[in-house]
Amino acid sequence: MRRIAPEALGFLLLAALHLALAAPMRGPMLFGDETAYLAIARFLAGDAPYPAMTSPVMGFIPFYHFGYALLLTPVSWLSEDPFTVYRTALAINSLLLAALFPLLASFSRRVFGLSPADAALAGMAASLYPAFVLQSNLTWSESLLAPLVAGVILAFSHLAERPGFGSACALGLIAAFAYATHARMLGLVPLVLLALGALWKRGLLRAGAALAAALATLAAFGAVRAVNALVAAELWADDPRRLKISDVAARLIDPESLSNALLSLAGQLWYLSVASAGLFPLGLWILARRALDKDQIPARPLTALFTLAVAAVLLGTSAIFVIQFVRADMAIYGRYAESFLGPFLAAGLAGLHRQAARHRIPVAAALAAIPCALAALLIARHGGAVFQMIHNQLNILGIEPLVLVLGGLRMLRITAIGVAVTLAVYAVGSVRPRMGALLAGVLFLAGSLYTYERWILGANQMGSEATLLPRAVEALGAEEVAYDVSAITLRGFFGYQFWLDDVRFAFFEGARERPPGDLVISSKSFGKSRPEARMVFPEKHSEQALWAMPGLLQQRLEREGKLIARDPSAALPPAACRATLSWLEGEPRLMLHSGEARRLRIRVAHAGRDGVWVPYGSLEDPWGTVRLGARWFSAGRAEELVSTRAELPWPFTPGDSADLEIEVSARVGDGKPLAPGSYVLEIGLVQELVQWFSDAGSPPLRIPVEVRP
Repeated sequence: MRRIAPEALGFLLLAALHLALAAPMRGPMLFGDETAYLAIARFLAGDAPYPAMTSPVMGFIPFYHFGYALLLTPVSWLSEDPFTVYRTALAINSLLLAALFPLLASFSRRVFGLSPADAALAGMAASLYPAFVLQSNLTWSESLLAPLVAGVILAFSHLAERPGFGSACALGLIAAFAYATHARMLGLVPLVLLALGALWKRGLLRAGAALAAALATLAAFGAVRAVNALVAAELWADDPRRLKISDVAARLIDPESLSNALLSLAGQLWYLSVASAGLFPLGLWILARRALDKDQIPARPLTALFTLAVAAVLLGTSAIFVIQFVRADMAIYGRYAESFLGPFLAAGLAGLHRQAARHRIPVAAALAAIPCALAALLIARHGGAVFQMIHNQLNILGIEPLVLVLGGLRMLRITAIGVAVTLAVYAVGSVRPRMGALLAGVLFLAGSLYTYERWILGANQMGSEATLLPRAVEALGAEEVAYDVSAITLRGFFGYQFWLDDVRFAFFEGARERPPGDLVISSKSFGKSRPEARMVFPEKHSEQALWAMPGLLQQRLEREGKLIARDPSAALPPAACRATLSWLEGEPRLMLHSGEARRLRIRVAHAGRDGVWVPYGSLEDPWGTVRLGARWFSAGRAEELVSTRAELPWPFTPGDSADLEIEVSARVGDGKPLAPGSYVLEIGLVQELVQWFSDAGSPPLRIPVEVRP
């Protein structure tokens, strides 16, 4: 009971941290991976229409297994709202990654015999590793894989301690479920079968129990393959480009593929060494020593050996999977290797308690030399060019804090900083092991929060802002929409089907065929080839737009003034330049010190007709787009002193409204503070380079301002 209490507390604290980070998330970042798992959950729940996930720009679909989606299926049964399913998925992720802490604490006690306090500290520090903290904000399998791999290792430890039919079957079933979660876990199934045979050979497991567990493992593996095939046939229509096990095996005998796989392995080892503050290579050494140790408790060296085997299998599988270096992150692809990293972090921290004084200098030298040698090899083989290409931050979250600080994937600088951090953690931990674990945990948490604030929040917000088109489709009450696959974007193709979960999608090649319906999602240039089409809604941060083809729908939208003008740069008619504005703070006047800035919340409503307000950034040409503007005037004078702008969140049709923030500053155009005195702040809409709405007869919001010294 004394052991359970701190582990329960640690679990709750981690869960609270994950839930707090998940709270501001507005929706999936909407690339193929996240929406694929949500789509599988929808299919497993029987919630038709099912989305079509095959796209021309994302052909290989080998990784989307159903295990993680299975956890989301009950939510899909209970709710038809995709956002509710998404939010619940983040909550489930939070609990899964919080569970990593008690699993790693248990691993530290079982394998290394640490005290409950030291084991808890090691488990907590390891659980704060950036990828573990940040993965919970993504609806993909990584949130399940990290605790699941730790669970496989602990299941083996339990089997080694208490051999029997139940524990043997549990190990096999967990390994099969790991494969159900991601294809790269395939190697765990034969590894478990080999482990069962080894335990039987050593006389630790009865033949009947070993055979029954092996059969259960194979049966579960076959069931996983069958369900995966069913999901693929329905959602991916048996895409012929699907990567098969035979394709992976063929890479082992192809010299070029094998060479690239070895290079990929070197990249992943470099990443693990640098991102872990040296705890991965240290943990590797500690586990190897434990595996060779003739401990009085046989389960400990056996579990250490099994942990090393799990890492070897998964590292090898990852290296074989990733052999094309078309992005910078693919040269080091840390995400695939992080599924087994938790036990190695815990092992490295445990090793600080078992360190002999004579080993300290050689180990420190090795910890510094390993990442340097690997970095030199990678730069020599890649020529440095690959690291200048774009990269997917989500695949290298362990080093993303350094990438953000340095402004790119700068191998030499990241290696130098990583070595310095490694030596600092090791030096402190060699003298005071608990302080070393505490330092590692603090560094991991700091990197996690820095990446979250600097990148995750902004990227998620941009993804949300770039996926506004579904609101226009829903407002029209459409039951079907035609999607132009010749103008595909990943976010649009996958994201629109996720948000518009009750709408049927008809796919067509806009470059070769006529749209099969009146409502079309295509590029913003679709009207050049189809002049009869009228734009209804353009995205702000994407090239996608909603179009209406000739027919009853287009006629109705024309009457309601909800079609964007054929020439958006032309002046809006006076009837469209009618706005209602209100200052939400509701103060009678504004008091500012000279040079002071303040953000005002303004409610803006389209009170006109016969025109759409196109926001800035929605079209290639800013001419004619509409923004919220604030202009300063001296009291009693008509001369404008300075003006500022704020953006509309989406195209406004008659009746639309939103709360906007605009910053006003008591400074003139050249940045000098305004002189103390009385001013008038005039807030209104402006059609850029065309007209202020006030010039077309729409009264602006006027706020008296008193500027003080």
